[in-house]
Amino acid sequence: MTEATKKMLKYTLIGFANGLAIGTAAAFSWHLKEKQLPESLLEEIKSLFLKEGPIEGSWIESTPRTITWRGDRHLAFFGGITREESHALVQYQFIFDAKTKELLDLKKEALA
Repeated sequence: MTEATKKMLKYTLIGFANGLAIGTAAAFSWHLKEKQLPESLLEEIKSLFLKEGPIEGSWIESTPRTITWRGDRHLAFFGGITREESHALVQYQFIFDAKTKELLDLKKEALA
């Protein structure tokens, strides 16, 4: 193997290793951010509900779903908040757009 070939192989391996390290770091960062998004959306809506009174429970799906909303396709998180109103439990269902973080829908449903 010539010196030029050894040098080329060395730089190719260094480039490959750097690309692999950067790609792994980027994937880890993206995955971490994706896990934090639904929780931050839930905290945002909970803070609005807490201004009106205590909350009994809350949830949000950790994986967004593709939906069609008013003629447009959205990647959306579904969730809910339960609270007591007039001595009865009431469930609020909500849909957040995963890309814009916009609240698409909020529905109130009485629990039996």
